[in-house]
Amino acid sequence: MTVRLRYLVRYYLFWVALFVLARLLFLAYHAARASRLSAATLGGVVLHGLRMDLSAAAYLTVIPALLVVIGAVAGARLLRRVVDVYSAAAIVFVSLLTVVDLELYSAWGFRLDATPLEFLRTPREAIASMESSPLVRLALILVVVAALALLAYRRIVARRAPADEERSWRGAAAALVVLALLIIPIRGGLQWTPLNQSSVYFAADDFANQAALNVGWNFFHSLGTSRALERTNPYTALDAPTARMVADSLLASTDASARPLLRIAHPNVILIIWESLTAKVVGRLGGVPGVTPCLDSLSHEGVWFDHIYASGDRSAKGLVAILSGFPAQPHVQIMNTPNKAAKLPMLSRDFGAAGYSTSFYYGGELAFANIKSYLLGGRFERIIGESAFDEADRNSKWGAHDHVVLGRLLGDVTRMRRPFFATLFTLSSHEPFEIPVPARFPGSDVRDEFLSAHAYTDQSVGAFIRAAQREPWWDSTLVVIVADHGHPLPRTSAAVGEGAASRYHIPMLWLGGALAVHDTVIHRIGSQTDLAPTLLAQLHLPHARYRWGRDLLATDAASFAYFSYLDGFGFVDPRGRLVYDALGGRITQRTGGAGAAEVRAGLALLRLSFQDYLEQ
Repeated sequence: MTVRLRYLVRYYLFWVALFVLARLLFLAYHAARASRLSAATLGGVVLHGLRMDLSAAAYLTVIPALLVVIGAVAGARLLRRVVDVYSAAAIVFVSLLTVVDLELYSAWGFRLDATPLEFLRTPREAIASMESSPLVRLALILVVVAALALLAYRRIVARRAPADEERSWRGAAAALVVLALLIIPIRGGLQWTPLNQSSVYFAADDFANQAALNVGWNFFHSLGTSRALERTNPYTALDAPTARMVADSLLASTDASARPLLRIAHPNVILIIWESLTAKVVGRLGGVPGVTPCLDSLSHEGVWFDHIYASGDRSAKGLVAILSGFPAQPHVQIMNTPNKAAKLPMLSRDFGAAGYSTSFYYGGELAFANIKSYLLGGRFERIIGESAFDEADRNSKWGAHDHVVLGRLLGDVTRMRRPFFATLFTLSSHEPFEIPVPARFPGSDVRDEFLSAHAYTDQSVGAFIRAAQREPWWDSTLVVIVADHGHPLPRTSAAVGEGAASRYHIPMLWLGGALAVHDTVIHRIGSQTDLAPTLLAQLHLPHARYRWGRDLLATDAASFAYFSYLDGFGFVDPRGRLVYDALGGRITQRTGGAGAAEVRAGLALLRLSFQDYLEQ
């Protein structure tokens, strides 16, 4: 009996130690960020994270404990082999999660969860997204981590497995007690509320909180959470009547004094959605100089919205926010549920009802992120994807490069029935940032590749606009340029700005001969969700269904932006900006005078928009 108990304790502690070492590896891999933490905070990362490590280790010990119970009465030899195979597979899988998480956090800013599984439906695009990662280095780390863990398991645990010489009901009962006791660390203790991510969050610094998570626990928990979130709204910190009152006060607008920008009633509309166009690469918004000279120049020829924020952090969320005015949700993407997405309003349907011809252009695979079903639900009359381009033009891992797709749109416009609404989604500035021209930033690191990719797209968009200005249809056309989302790159040194100001801040520009005003700047703070009602209001088309946005040009419209991330939200208004962890119930980033009022507003929008998602 004593041998079996010692074995189970040793087995359990092996996993705990492995998880602690994995956390230290995470901190070492992200040494630049970890170095900004105090010694006390670094200690807190390990100490608070230990609670989740104990839980993850307990989950992994359940099957061996059960097999020890069986082996105590049926013989242990075969069962030892089963435990060894199970443990080896678990070690390899945990090592894989650990290493993938290292680089995923660099790219996405949150620990590995179930999100990447959504992209396995389109494996080519998933592989292309990974190609900007240091794959050789990661593979080497994976081999080293897995090999050392397997060696440690063999020497510390496997050699001390119970022998096959005795069968004992008392031994079985003792192992069964251990099995039952594992429920305590699994649920994180004896408290009423089971363990969740907020249980290990402890600091105002988001990186410290993220580092405290156990990647394996977080991954499998998110699998179950994503299913539960299809049925239940977890964001109920603010009661429903108060939430409705707050949201109504934010979104209410009479539109009576909306500022007219157009000189004709029903212009053609071209909407260019620019992949990953963060404000951090736009010179006029204080970004890296020399990346977007064409956009910077064009911003003086039209109407420049300089305080726009992305609703979410992925393309699927950005497209829905732009075309349907529906805010991004934590953990879930409405585009992945076609029956829900089909119930949303959509610019293509509204333009079609107003007599416009409608089309959508994308150089990549339309199945990516379930885009095709969303577009078909939006009743676009013509949808151009990768297969519509010659094989010679599909020379990017994603498909056809931006200058090819923009050139196709430019040639097709002359044949479109007027008025038309054409949407184009770029792709060349997506990972792996490959471009068909010499790099403007010739460095070899991912930052320079990212900047060069945007410089290429800027050149392509600029050439398209200059060519369009020579066309007869330009004088009756409005062009809207907006990003699908921001990006963690290029990294900023200010931790406070990383979440709110930098990562989600994006540009929006209106151009075209249909404009009655030029070189105009709109300073009102807004979101992607405001584009649809603002645009439709300018065209005197109904827009009441876009109830999560408001006309940014109405004089009584509130000036604010809301975005969601992971288990929280960001809120920006004239007083300042903040990022709020809804699970932990704390502000993690703040600038200016943002405080309780902004938290209340964000909680209201989080609760009601998620409930709207559930009820679609």
